[in-house]
Amino acid sequence: MIRPEQKKLFAVIGNPVRHSLSPVMMSACFSALKIPALYAAFYVDEVDSDLRLLHKAGFSGLSVTLPYKEMACRLAGEIDKTAEEIGAANTLRRTGSGWEGINTDWIGALRALSAAVDIADAKALVLGAGGAARAVAYGLKRAGAVLTISNRCVERGKLFSERLNADFVPLDALSKSSKDFDIVVQCTSVGLDNREASPIVLDFFFKPEMTVMDVIYSPRWTAFSRAAAESGCKVVSGLEMLLYQGAAQVEWWLRLPVFDTPAIDAMRQALEESVDEKS
Repeated sequence: MIRPEQKKLFAVIGNPVRHSLSPVMMSACFSALKIPALYAAFYVDEVDSDLRLLHKAGFSGLSVTLPYKEMACRLAGEIDKTAEEIGAANTLRRTGSGWEGINTDWIGALRALSAAVDIADAKALVLGAGGAARAVAYGLKRAGAVLTISNRCVERGKLFSERLNADFVPLDALSKSSKDFDIVVQCTSVGLDNREASPIVLDFFFKPEMTVMDVIYSPRWTAFSRAAAESGCKVVSGLEMLLYQGAAQVEWWLRLPVFDTPAIDAMRQALEESVDEKS
């Protein structure tokens, strides 16, 4: 058995994972907190066996990204009530026998959006029905938003919306919908690491009074967020959601405060510098 003797080990797992800025963000956080820790990124394609391997290797915590958040929720030996309600876990912590999981994506989304717009009673649209969409929708609903879900797969989208007691509009019917939205959050993988991808909605869908966020942060400007900005919308960067969900992860892993400390500033600076290098 291999185990770390000098530093705690953490990692982000996903497929793909090469785009992830979590390593630079988390390394900056550990440095600011003066925590001896290493944070890596791992491409994973056999989640069950790979999680067992990472546990045996002595990893203390894992961030989980696309497309494994729902699977991580099922594979964790224990999950909290929020992760159970969302049906997805983006954060795993080592236990003696395996992994326990929570979801911090909803915290990140809520903090990012609430800094830009009043969420209570706002009409909010969530695009997608995967793990990220579930977390964002949960956070918006919890904050008092009036929620609508839209998804390309109608059956999956309807099941998701019914679970949240939210309205549903098929993605291909969205441009014909008479609904007006205050908040729109893009939670699919469309545009991931590809700034030239076609936007998930037509440009004329956007209205200047909307606050819009794309959870994709690499590239900084996706076709979706560019179209929103060009239409006069207030655009919230996916980097803000990444930042706040990451801070919540570290707080849970280490049981130390991160919010409202210099560590959060170090994390934001590392993210900004890294994404600017990639632009």
